[in-house]
Amino acid sequence: MPNTLEQLGVKAVGTVKAVKAGFNGLRGVFLHLAEEHGEVIAMMKHLSNSKDAQVRREHYAKLRVELLAHERAELAELYPALAHLESTRALVALHDREATQLESAIREPFGIDALDPSSDAWGLAFDRLLVLVEQHVALEEGEIFPKAQAVLGETAAEALRTRYEAANISAKKQLA
Repeated sequence: MPNTLEQLGVKAVGTVKAVKAGFNGLRGVFLHLAEEHGEVIAMMKHLSNSKDAQVRREHYAKLRVELLAHERAELAELYPALAHLESTRALVALHDREATQLESAIREPFGIDALDPSSDAWGLAFDRLLVLVEQHVALEEGEIFPKAQAVLGETAAEALRTRYEAANISAKKQLA
């Protein structure tokens, strides 16, 4: 498991990301998601630098749950709220394609789950996943979230945060 110093570093990156998102006008669920994005990318960058199979196993197990629960909760709560809006419908379709790519990069039979953490192939697959996550985050925070925030407003964004958090907790329980 990550040590306390690593956890503090991850949380600090997430907080900085949330502050930046807040300055850019994001509120509620969008602010919360930006914070989670910062944390998961920090975790991934730390793990990407390790060649130790045991470290990879332990950290990846936690990271895997975080990534999959995050996407499943978004798909359960956030994106259905945007799918019925004309101005965000195309972005929802784009998100769905990217979410499928991310899950495929993780899950068996061909994803990281199928690879030995001590192998070079695992490291290459993980680095590919990191690139996919960074691209996905850039799409969400650069295009989807600002449009969705403008269309939904602050009150709906706050309500979505509560529903998203509950869905995320539920997904984590199912994945654990």
